[in-house]
Amino acid sequence: MINHTALIVNNIIYILFFTILSAQPTYEFEIIAIPEMDTPIRMNDDGSKIVGTNYSGQALIWTDSAGIQILGEGELWGISEDDRIFGEMLNANGYGEAALIENGEISFLGNVEGGNSCDAFYSSGLGISTDGSTGVGMGWINCGTEAFYWTDENGIVGLGLYEGQSTKAQAVSGDGQLIGGWAQTSNRATCLWDRDGNITLLGSLQAGNDYGEVQAINNDGTQVVGYCAGNAGNNTEGFVWTEEGGMFGLGVPPNSAATNRSLAMDISENNVVIGQYLNETPVFYKACIYTEETGEFVNLRDYLLSLGMEEIQGWDLQRAFCISDDGNVFAGYGKDPANNWTGWRIRIIVGEAPGETLLVPSEYSTIQDAINASEDRDTILVAPGTYTENINFMGKNIVIGSYGMTYGSDEMFMHQTIIDGGGNGSVVTVTSGEDSSAVLHGFTIQNGVSDFGGGIMIESSEPTFQYLLINNNQAEYGGGVYARYDCEPVFNYVTVLENTAGQGGGMRFRDNANPMISNCTIKWNTSSGEGGGIYCNNADPKIFYTSIIGNIANEGGDAIYLKINCDVNFINTTIFGNGNSVNDISSTVFCITNCSLLLRNTIIWENHGPAVEFSSTSNPNSVSVNYCDVEGGQSGITTNDNGSISWLTGNVEINPLFCNPDSGDFNLAENSPCVGTGQDGANIGALDVGCGSILLTHKDVVPLQYILHQNYPNPFNPITTIHYDLPDDALVNITIFDMMGRAVKTMVKSRQNAGFKSIQWNATNNAGQAVSAGLYLYTIDAGQFRQTKKMVLLK
Repeated sequence: MINHTALIVNNIIYILFFTILSAQPTYEFEIIAIPEMDTPIRMNDDGSKIVGTNYSGQALIWTDSAGIQILGEGELWGISEDDRIFGEMLNANGYGEAALIENGEISFLGNVEGGNSCDAFYSSGLGISTDGSTGVGMGWINCGTEAFYWTDENGIVGLGLYEGQSTKAQAVSGDGQLIGGWAQTSNRATCLWDRDGNITLLGSLQAGNDYGEVQAINNDGTQVVGYCAGNAGNNTEGFVWTEEGGMFGLGVPPNSAATNRSLAMDISENNVVIGQYLNETPVFYKACIYTEETGEFVNLRDYLLSLGMEEIQGWDLQRAFCISDDGNVFAGYGKDPANNWTGWRIRIIVGEAPGETLLVPSEYSTIQDAINASEDRDTILVAPGTYTENINFMGKNIVIGSYGMTYGSDEMFMHQTIIDGGGNGSVVTVTSGEDSSAVLHGFTIQNGVSDFGGGIMIESSEPTFQYLLINNNQAEYGGGVYARYDCEPVFNYVTVLENTAGQGGGMRFRDNANPMISNCTIKWNTSSGEGGGIYCNNADPKIFYTSIIGNIANEGGDAIYLKINCDVNFINTTIFGNGNSVNDISSTVFCITNCSLLLRNTIIWENHGPAVEFSSTSNPNSVSVNYCDVEGGQSGITTNDNGSISWLTGNVEINPLFCNPDSGDFNLAENSPCVGTGQDGANIGALDVGCGSILLTHKDVVPLQYILHQNYPNPFNPITTIHYDLPDDALVNITIFDMMGRAVKTMVKSRQNAGFKSIQWNATNNAGQAVSAGLYLYTIDAGQFRQTKKMVLLK
């Protein structure tokens, strides 16, 4: 029955919502601090991977998925679309040498013909083409430098000196055919080379002064950027060069420095240039940007504020180095709002202008009527009530939402706005190639009965589902959700509750269905066959911050069942109370053939049967366990001699101390052994601290192994916490050293009982004096156990 009392409110919401959506165009913004990243900073074509160097001279790569990884001593200057990294790494003799890093392996590349080591480096790799075919750099020769390019086929090919003087190559087009840098004339002069070594001097914006450098070249080699002697009044000026038009000066934003100086550092494929300009004397830079709309360099922070990026308030963007091909991601160096030096990455998501807003029930009596009348980018806004119907997105990329989208009370409107399938098929169907802009937000989905997907049926699509309760649906395959055939649905804040099926009581994924499941609850679902919570066959789900609770399967895989060729990640997941005591074949996670399982920061506790079990008749499976709390420890995994276990660091077998699991509260108690002991100091499990301390028995507080955890936060200023685990009573020494090996602070020197321990360091020495910023080591000696880790103090 439709709630007709909502009609007046519905019209008010229309006015508010349409006003919000009518901005042209729409922008979303994200800024991420990368504290470990110092210059140089370069990114791949879409900005998802950034390479550079940390404060200690270590080569780094940062990715969206894995964060920071250290690749060795050196500097990284480029990363290609196929993840080939080019840089300068320390060789066995302690000299910097041009190097290629691929799949974690470092290949040293040598030097130009006749080259030598006249300084602290032998040769330098300074850039790589987008396609990964060509690296560029320079090598020492006779105490001068010679530009070179490198390929797999020919190795290092020297580009020659310029009239006996030094040259340097530091830019290359995306296809590797055009190379840029500088040649020593009376100045360092802007220049280009082709692959045959033919050189072209580009000159500058100032007559009679050829000073400058080429910094970047676009993919097809038609546009070149850098800096040179500037137009009148500008000592140095960023430029864009084309063969047809020559140099175009980008100007210098207003500043208080003694000289006008701007530098263009990179260019996108749609003509957005990123760079920096001297803002104050002596040498204080600000990041700047050029677009066709601005017509010249403008302050980057001011530009972003004009677009509505409130997130940039408090940031000091001092230097900008690189930009993605689409011009919407860029990275650089500066200070965060707490005045800490840090690398940063900014991402702008430019949305299409929204369509119309269609109102249910005031304009359309049913949701499906509104869908039939809608077009891509339209929004269907649904008033509270129960709508007995089965809806189909019909290939339209539209948003269907309850009032939770406008009022923000998603949980309340989710329960008040119900789509009831009435036992007549899947409640929601998305099977016609919809993309991620097809969104269902803020509903209860109930009483669907179907062969495939009682609640939601997905096929060959990438829809987004958020703030949904998928409850009391039935199907032969996938009681709550069924997805198949090359689809990537996203589930965020979705509860899949009390659904039933023959396979996959809660959710079923197959045939290259690769869902992203985050902040969800999969609870009390039942399968008469396999997979009480989730069933997978040729599917690769990624599961984050999700609780899988109390599901039952009669034929294996109470929480999750993996049949063939599945690659599943559980990150910060809580898996509790699945299976039942009368089912002799209970197993929490069951793997059949060629399946790989990653468990990280995950709790598996009080389930019936093994935590993980491999079929005894299948091809080999594998499981990797890292920073997890697994009941039964490694013995809780049953391989049946047909698979491998990687039991990595940080794992424990101890009561996780949920606040009140009998009442469904799986938050952690303050004294839970899972608080702050996961990877990088994160919590283990799906949820945060939700109650005070809980009384423990001695058995509960004894870890299985000695562990020294990474301090958190890291980098820090000025306080950090160090956690460590003692499985036995022991004499414990914890000492902090500087990089010269000198003891700075003795933190612990006493006999301690077994248990989970922590201490805090406030960045002072044994005399109580504040220590300087930099890299420090902390070491533990306990019994026969000794371990050392690094930490960074920022100021």
